[in-house]
Amino acid sequence: MAASNKWLMSSVAYYLDFFTVPLFVVLALYLAPFDLALALAGLLAWTLVEYSAHRFLFHSLYRREHWTHHIDVLAYIGVSSWKTSSTFALLLLLAWFTGLTSAFIGAVAGYFVYISLHYVMHRPQHWAYAFIPGLVANHDLHHRKGIEKNFGVSSPLWDHVFRTYIRVEADAEPA
Repeated sequence: MAASNKWLMSSVAYYLDFFTVPLFVVLALYLAPFDLALALAGLLAWTLVEYSAHRFLFHSLYRREHWTHHIDVLAYIGVSSWKTSSTFALLLLLAWFTGLTSAFIGAVAGYFVYISLHYVMHRPQHWAYAFIPGLVANHDLHHRKGIEKNFGVSSPLWDHVFRTYIRVEADAEPA
């Protein structure tokens, strides 16, 4: 499959979410009282969104664009922070008007965990890499050519639920 340059971005656009997402969380905390149960529900909802987007969008509708990441895992490839920030701004307004700011906080915090873990997974020299060996093994297996499994990056929960989880065999060679 040919790669696509459609999702290549500048380093600023790539790293911007690491700064804007915490600002959205702080703003949401300022707007309304925090409810832990709603935040956990938002976090759980995020994990399903992450799994679904990766499986049904990135591996079907946007397959060529996402394949570029599979080819060069260190390239600045992804959805632009301008798009995610615009989406989060609209969702925060909706959450505020509906009393669901804590659910928004959980979902956005889940997104932050996702982008952070995914960043670390492809950088073995990173100090946090040693703390996530199971997630790294799952994601490495996902990156092997022809394996359409292990779509959950920050959690294998939905891979287990939808039977798309496979584990690395003890004697398997790393990708």
